[in-house]
Amino acid sequence: MPGISARGLSHEGRRQLAVNLTRVLALYRSILDAYIIEFFTDNLWDTLPCSWQEALDGLNPPQLATMLLGMPGEGEVIRYRSVWPLTLLALKSTACALAFTRTPGFQTPSEFLENPSQSSRLTAPFRKHVRPKKQHEIRRLGELVKKLSDFTGCTQVVDVGSGQGHLSRFMALGLGLMVKSIEGDQRLVERAQRLDQELLQALEKEEKRNPQVVQTSPRHSPHHVVRWVDPTALCEELLLPLENPCQGRARLLLTGLHACGDLSVALLRHFSCCPEVVALASVGCCYMKLSDPGGYPLSQWVAGLPGYELPYRLREGACHALEEYAERLQKAGPGLRTHCYRAALETVIRRARPELRRPGVQGIPRVHELKIEEYVQRGLQRVGLDPQLPLNLAALQAHQAQENRVVAFFSLALLLAPLVETLILLDRLLYLQEQAWVTETPSRKKKIKIPAKSASGEPP
Repeated sequence: MPGISARGLSHEGRRQLAVNLTRVLALYRSILDAYIIEFFTDNLWDTLPCSWQEALDGLNPPQLATMLLGMPGEGEVIRYRSVWPLTLLALKSTACALAFTRTPGFQTPSEFLENPSQSSRLTAPFRKHVRPKKQHEIRRLGELVKKLSDFTGCTQVVDVGSGQGHLSRFMALGLGLMVKSIEGDQRLVERAQRLDQELLQALEKEEKRNPQVVQTSPRHSPHHVVRWVDPTALCEELLLPLENPCQGRARLLLTGLHACGDLSVALLRHFSCCPEVVALASVGCCYMKLSDPGGYPLSQWVAGLPGYELPYRLREGACHALEEYAERLQKAGPGLRTHCYRAALETVIRRARPELRRPGVQGIPRVHELKIEEYVQRGLQRVGLDPQLPLNLAALQAHQAQENRVVAFFSLALLLAPLVETLILLDRLLYLQEQAWVTETPSRKKKIKIPAKSASGEPP
């Protein structure tokens, strides 16, 4: 998708982008604030301008992917079946123009073309116990961390929120970096240590089978530490070196793959406040878990803008991958009806218990194989209501007939989601620049700032 590159913007350009984003998000706030499960109870379709309704009504999912989201199928040319209102075209253009560039596009990485389950760029021992998406992520982020480490002369990498240690193992045993892994869950740390030993044994067996492959330096497993990182305070353990550096103080590189919620904020604060932290490579996620206030906004500039607020609903929407949904639209699978079914269920729940709003419904398996009344009965049971409540079958079928309208409204909200993510990431970048402006002295060494992530949640 086209968009804006943060690297190509001056400091004033980034500030102006934040201004533009808050204005646009305020303009379309009614779409962003809406919950798709309230499509029928709140009559969301009629909240759209009449001209938008006329343009979108009747479009099937592939047409929505092509015309609204601007993601045509392979070899397809975008052709509008009618003249769209300028306001809707303006929304589409603005959503593309103001979002950070999301590259590469949503496509299968070349390393999975031969086998979709195995990265051709990772050896078998490093693929074991790791799902394909994670294989891709640890390889890309690990290689980026290696380049940053070499460039900045880091003596140690600190993997914060390391989980089962997949990234740490690849950096330590695959790339030869000195790695400390910090994780708050004791059970995950114990499993990570077991996997470390398993990988070491596998590598030793591989060397015996291939004696021509000589290990030139001793292997160092990651050093695992059980510690919960408080996003509001500096963590001393995070800053402690594993070995005393030969000359001067330690030079640390912080990283986190899917640093959830406030954890990504903690990394930014350590990076901006601690002189021994000289580089940062962070891939944040779960924006809805950011503390409010505390996790957003971070920068004084964004905090001073009217309309800067991003409630839970907006931050949750920013976690959805627009490209992935567009691919689902192009396939037009029956799974797309889930939102429509859930919205119909909400109408029945409200009639039975008006005070019960948007209750969580545990996943109902194989929704696409169910009739709408069957789904509603199972949903009622999951929220503690009588599944044998009398149902208005004609009303449910009328709701089901509006399935494409539900999909169209959700697509509109998802079209705006990258703008929310861009504002969150831009706020972090402006925060780092503000901290450097306040604290940086001529003698202070330059830091490498990479607080961004790509559309699919993968390292840039």
